[in-house]
Amino acid sequence: MSTTKLDVIQDYYAKQKKANWEEMLSESDYQTVKNICELLNGPLTYEEYKNLINDQIERTSVSKVTVFGEGINNTAVKPNGDYSSWRRYRNKLVNQDHWSDKSVENIEESAFSTLKYLTMDAETGPHKGLVVGNIQSGKTANISALIAMAADNGFNMFIVLSGMIENLRQQNAKRIFNDLQADGQGDNHWNKLDNPSVRRGFGTDELKLKSGSKEKYLIVSLKNVHRINALYDWLKRDHKKQGQMKVLFIDDEADQASINTRDVNSDERTSTNKWILNIVEDDNFGAMNYVAYTATPFANVLNETGEHTLYPKNFISLLEPGENYIGPTQIFGLGDPDYQRGMQDIVNEIPQKESKEIQEAQRDGIAFKAPESMRKAIDWFLIATAAMRSQDYKKPISMMIHTDFHKQAHSLVEKSVQRYLKELQQKYQEDPKHVMKKLHEEYKLGRDELSKETFEKVMTDYSGTVKDYPKWEAVKDELTSLLSLPKGEFVQHIKMTDEGENVYGSGIHLCIDNSSFNDLSDEHIRLIYPDGNQLKKCEKAPAFIVIGGNTLSRGLTIEGLVSTFFLRRTNQADTLMQMARWFGYRQGYELMPRIWMDQEAEERYEFLTEMNEDMREKLKEYADTDLTPIQSAPRILQSPSYVNVRITANNKMQESRPTDFNFEGLNHQIILYKNKEKSMETNLENTKTFLEELGEYEVSGAHMIWRGVKNQKVKEYLGSYQGVELDKQLASMPHILEWLSENGENFPNWNVILAGRGDGVHDAYNNEWNINGKTVDAVRRSKTDKSTDDIIDIHALRSPSDLLADIPDASDAPESVKKSNMGAITRYRRQKGMSNIPQLLIYRIDKNSKADKKSKERRDLNTPYDLIGLNIWLPESEKRTPNKNMVEYVAVTIKDYDQPLNSGAEVDEETSGEE
Repeated sequence: MSTTKLDVIQDYYAKQKKANWEEMLSESDYQTVKNICELLNGPLTYEEYKNLINDQIERTSVSKVTVFGEGINNTAVKPNGDYSSWRRYRNKLVNQDHWSDKSVENIEESAFSTLKYLTMDAETGPHKGLVVGNIQSGKTANISALIAMAADNGFNMFIVLSGMIENLRQQNAKRIFNDLQADGQGDNHWNKLDNPSVRRGFGTDELKLKSGSKEKYLIVSLKNVHRINALYDWLKRDHKKQGQMKVLFIDDEADQASINTRDVNSDERTSTNKWILNIVEDDNFGAMNYVAYTATPFANVLNETGEHTLYPKNFISLLEPGENYIGPTQIFGLGDPDYQRGMQDIVNEIPQKESKEIQEAQRDGIAFKAPESMRKAIDWFLIATAAMRSQDYKKPISMMIHTDFHKQAHSLVEKSVQRYLKELQQKYQEDPKHVMKKLHEEYKLGRDELSKETFEKVMTDYSGTVKDYPKWEAVKDELTSLLSLPKGEFVQHIKMTDEGENVYGSGIHLCIDNSSFNDLSDEHIRLIYPDGNQLKKCEKAPAFIVIGGNTLSRGLTIEGLVSTFFLRRTNQADTLMQMARWFGYRQGYELMPRIWMDQEAEERYEFLTEMNEDMREKLKEYADTDLTPIQSAPRILQSPSYVNVRITANNKMQESRPTDFNFEGLNHQIILYKNKEKSMETNLENTKTFLEELGEYEVSGAHMIWRGVKNQKVKEYLGSYQGVELDKQLASMPHILEWLSENGENFPNWNVILAGRGDGVHDAYNNEWNINGKTVDAVRRSKTDKSTDDIIDIHALRSPSDLLADIPDASDAPESVKKSNMGAITRYRRQKGMSNIPQLLIYRIDKNSKADKKSKERRDLNTPYDLIGLNIWLPESEKRTPNKNMVEYVAVTIKDYDQPLNSGAEVDEETSGEE
């Protein structure tokens, strides 16, 4: 393998143990690297050298890793040898189309940061950590990276608990083993052990575990009590060998089955949790590290703590998704009115009437005709399949229908889908022009929902070329080919040959994925995608409609997902997030995915987006402190009552507690307003009086800023504000006011900002609302279609950039602040010395605000008076103690841990929690 100039630079950087890439810009380092390159690669100019170093600076700057923990624990180094497991895996990632350089760098930094928190000996007992990812964001790649790096640093035994379904376990085992370049050519020699037990298979006496051995052992086990029990018996059979095992124990989807759902105050435990704990807590291993991976960690941090639990006492690490990841914030937005909806127009509503019809039919076991929304979802799947085939897309293309977890319901849905597809083909044969006209109209509507320009505006850092929609004629040709197939080929199950090989055609493969369906003699009903060799035999990209329930929620990747019909009724946050298989990477068909769900589900996902981002930002804040997960538990945002989302099942958050009202960290925008003239008029008058009494102000763009406003003055104004009782935090206004009275000394002076739009502060026109003759133009906020006769819902009030208005010079704001990242804004305010200054943002909302004509969910505001909107920001202490929590959060109660004698740390024995 040839050595590049970058390889030389990276090798030198690692050997010199530089703290950062900026240190490599020195003249002496350049001369040393230049001399090495002249021997291996030829001349290296300083300009070329500087460009390579700056590339590394940029790549590592986007790969900053968040770890909330007790500190680095070992002397592990990042492997640089060409034949190391990590470098071989890294090269594999680089050569795959869907991993950009930045994504690979992110994986590398994340895995290495996690590795530094592991223990290499048994002296400090087992280390327990948690790695938090996003739904379908490349978690398995991070797991493989961590295993590879750990192997290069002396770990020798790798256990991965992988789901509850055997075929998925086999797939994951094969993938991870292949990821590790397990061909015997690297520095490490990999051995994959399937279901080891004392009774059969590979004996522990055959293990080569001495220091310096290149033999590495990978066990991917089903998360099943009998398998884990047998594994433990096998691991401890030979105590001498057990003492040589440097174990990395990875629990994938760690919030599933691993949680102790028995009474955590009793001695009883659920069986799976007990046997995992038996392995982790056994002090006869040479080293033991338990690392839990999940995208929904609520149960892992809210259920139980204490020394002898799986609570992540040593660290919690946050995986950052790659720049091409399409997740909750990209689809549902984050409440920024400048671009608040993200790509939410790809979400189409299932009307309540149709939702009820489907649910009642499923409940009663009665066949039903596919309602209009389901028919449109199927039509879009056919259109997207045709469009992607016309662009020579060759991989599987899928639609997912997830309406119920009952198996009987899946068969009913399949009959409805099959019936509609057959009717559609029959109508095409009778009147092809009419069918094509309908599909053409739906194609045009779909293109309006998400343009290439909108996608690129949301995905600002997207790497790679985004294909625009193909011309209709090309789509029409593929639709004609599809609809003209013989009836037996247009829609069918996956066929099987006499030899048991799956055969894939050019029509629609209809699949039901649940445990009731096993292989039949001549067809396969469950979803199984073609492997590489089978895919090469396909004339066109194979198309699948998969119907199912819980098996679609975890582990299973729906490939090429372009249409989702979702109608599940659960209100548990972790379950809902896991069901969202439409999140992920969509290279090659970025504009095609569409989702159908009812309004209630959409509202819940909007809140889950906020909840998920809030949790991630809180972890980033904690990472900037000296606290650890056993000193201050992560806090999880609870939903307002009108959204009705539970964080997780009650028996998975047994030790979570609300605390007394405490509003540190409150950052709340008012988005609901009374649709009553008197309330509007009163708020305008009271705001005018309040601001005119504040005296002199500063001007910054379209902002009037009053500094040093007394707490009592703000408290009186907030007390006069007339809002909607449904707003949870506004309903808590009496508690906020009471808390401000008791804690006013912590926030004696406020910054009050009247935020507007346009060129700045100007003289008021005749009869225009003003502050002592001056004003700013009212902001424009249309209302959503969720508004009622009594309540106006604008969905988003605050422009995050307004939170910087009272900072005198924000020219040095980092890119993340400019992109309105709320956590970054919080940290930046702290950096600029604003960490103890509360802020009240006031907006006057133009009564004539118009809705965007392209929006399906926006309406003109059309109110008799301008509205007054508020955003209240109360700073959070830089060093938060465990008993300081905000009113709408919950956290686990921290129990006592045995602390190392030299740690210098004391755990506050008071409980932490919230409401």
